Amino acid sequence: MRSKSAPGNSTPTSRRTNNLPSPLLIAVAVVIIALAGFYVIEAFIAPYPLIRVVLRSLPVLPVAIWTLWYEKSRPLKRHRPLIRAAGRILLLVVVMAFAIAILGFGLNWLYDPNRVI
Repeated sequence: MRSKSAPGNSTPTSRRTNNLPSPLLIAVAVVIIALAGFYVIEAFIAPYPLIRVVLRSLPVLPVAIWTLWYEKSRPLKRHRPLIRAAGRILLLVVVMAFAIAILGFGLNWLYDPNRVI
């Protein structure tokens, strides 16, 4: 593709940046990754089944809240406020029940360390 500027008057379209991540940012990322790894390991080997169910199902809650209340194409947008709030709460309960059933009890049944096949 040809440039439309006159010869000799062109300017570079991109510049090199020398922005390396700061050591603090790298340290925070390492700590977050370590905590996430610990969280996932505990979600599968915690001593009590109820703790495993809660740890596996809990990450669904913020995503469900974001989708139902803050996403642009949120459901029940055109209804009255009372129906909209009740519908969103009902949908949140259904989503969390599904997450608990599949991620909690389903995976607990599959990966229970005390269960013998």
